Amino acid sequence: MEDMVIAVVAIFFTIGIPVLAMATHFALRPLVKDLAEALGPRKRERETIARLTERVEQLEGESRERGELVDQLAEAELFRRQLEERAAGGTPRDSQ
Repeated sequence: MEDMVIAVVAIFFTIGIPVLAMATHFALRPLVKDLAEALGPRKRERETIARLTERVEQLEGESRERGELVDQLAEAELFRRQLEERAAGGTPRDSQ
């Protein structure tokens, strides 16, 4: 009886375990591959969205800076015109 149990256990470990491993491998491989593909692009999309958000914030900051510079230039030009008019003896006028 012991000899028969030992033989069955030996056959199970030499044939049964590898067959179960191969069956599991071939059954789960497509599932794991599909999960990896499904999660991969989403991660890339989140990274892309984060980079685009950062770029938009940077562009908004640059736009604000340029707007402030344009306002400063317009103010400086108005001041220069007023100085020239006063130097020429005229009266300052608002030309906007």
